[in-house]
Amino acid sequence: MGKEPFNWDTSYIDILQLADLIRQPVHFITPDGIVQFVNRAWENTYKLPRQEVIHRHISSIHEVTRTMNYYLSLDDIHHELTDSIVDLAYNYLKVPTNTPACLQAIEKKREVVVVSQMPDGGQVVVRSTPIFNDEELVLIFTQIQDLTMMAKWKDELEQEIEKNNRMQEELQYLRDNQAATNLVGNSKEMIALRKLIAVIAKSDASVLITGESGVGKEVVAKEIYNKSLRSDGPFISVNCAAIPENLLESELFGYEKGAFTGAFKQKIGLFEVADGGTIMLDEIGEFPIHLQPKLLRVLQEREIRRVGGTHNIPIDVRVIAATNRDLLQQVNEGKFRCDLYYRLNVVPILIPPLRQRREDVALLASSFLMQFNKKYKTSKFFLSQAVILLEQHDWLGNVRELENVVERLVIISSGNAITPQQILTVFSGKLNMDANTESASAFSLKEAVDQLEKKMISEALSNYKSTYKAAKVLGMSQSTLVRKAKQLNIKNDKRAGLPE
Repeated sequence: MGKEPFNWDTSYIDILQLADLIRQPVHFITPDGIVQFVNRAWENTYKLPRQEVIHRHISSIHEVTRTMNYYLSLDDIHHELTDSIVDLAYNYLKVPTNTPACLQAIEKKREVVVVSQMPDGGQVVVRSTPIFNDEELVLIFTQIQDLTMMAKWKDELEQEIEKNNRMQEELQYLRDNQAATNLVGNSKEMIALRKLIAVIAKSDASVLITGESGVGKEVVAKEIYNKSLRSDGPFISVNCAAIPENLLESELFGYEKGAFTGAFKQKIGLFEVADGGTIMLDEIGEFPIHLQPKLLRVLQEREIRRVGGTHNIPIDVRVIAATNRDLLQQVNEGKFRCDLYYRLNVVPILIPPLRQRREDVALLASSFLMQFNKKYKTSKFFLSQAVILLEQHDWLGNVRELENVVERLVIISSGNAITPQQILTVFSGKLNMDANTESASAFSLKEAVDQLEKKMISEALSNYKSTYKAAKVLGMSQSTLVRKAKQLNIKNDKRAGLPE
């Protein structure tokens, strides 16, 4: 008996049902080049109904879809290939050929991979694989992948690998120190800050912490205290801006009985309370100029004198000061003593704003979410797209703003999943959560991310006038920046080197 003849309808009916579920364009042709099947994704991509395509020759289909410029096949490159297919497509495949991949596969009787340019200017990877019935070639299976999307996946994968590496560094730090830390973050800046704290914590040197409001200056001060040899002693935090100027001296240094009207008994000041431990003077830039000599004496002589007192009292206190102001500018303006500034600024620590270390946002948000889930007895969690939105936000209020936003989301969001739409609603300042319904399209997320990306890329190109420098600042490759600029229709700037 001869071998059973190939029957298209009965042999591959299950494959066709599966092919319709694939989100990438797929088509089958017979060895004579006639199209036998295209899936729904193919119809949507090329805007041609299935009934107008089946039983036509593939060449006539390509004329209708205006697909053009088939590049050199990957398997025809004879040197060692070490780059990814995305890099090859952009760097090596520049030799055009007019023969579609599926017809090349028929001719060569093996799989062929080419890169094709679409009518809209986008690029796709076309992979045509021959299917044999015994030794007889019966079909060519072709799958089309969006190269732009593949490049995006590549970039996202590289970013995830980098984030994971930094997370491992943080976990290693925690294991090495065998102690918990409140300094959450896996950015280069936070890793460097934790290492610095580990070095300076064992000394008694004065520390001056600077940074914008909300970056976590008190958290850093407490971390220094917790890692210090004074951790068994008290930690006293004083907000110099919150205490009225006429009361600040007596609050810090105490007073004797009868020192002034209403002083019916002796009071110990906060410096004495902090003896043997650490005192944090927050908002030190607000410290009154007439009291600064008394603070300077504390730092120089390690002693205080109560208001109305007649003798000095020795104290053993480490001073950590913090401010969001430029103290050196205040020195130049005569608002802050130069000698006091240098006494405080023995070890300077600058905490960068959250928008300069966006890789910390996800970890901080997760930490706050755990905290507020426990507080409000909930089980909320972030969808991955929601975290992307959080990372793109500028956070002018820094970590404090992020903490408030997470708490608000836990309180007002419906359901356990915190969605991108809910975050957009919070950012817009509206308290209704209608965005949680199914009517809220995912397009809102894409639109928001696109707008943020366009804003950030445009600003970077404007500031640095170079695609290389702008890409480095944004944490992406130069080719990715150029591609995104084209996709987002960012106005060409010849000084930045964008292509026409």
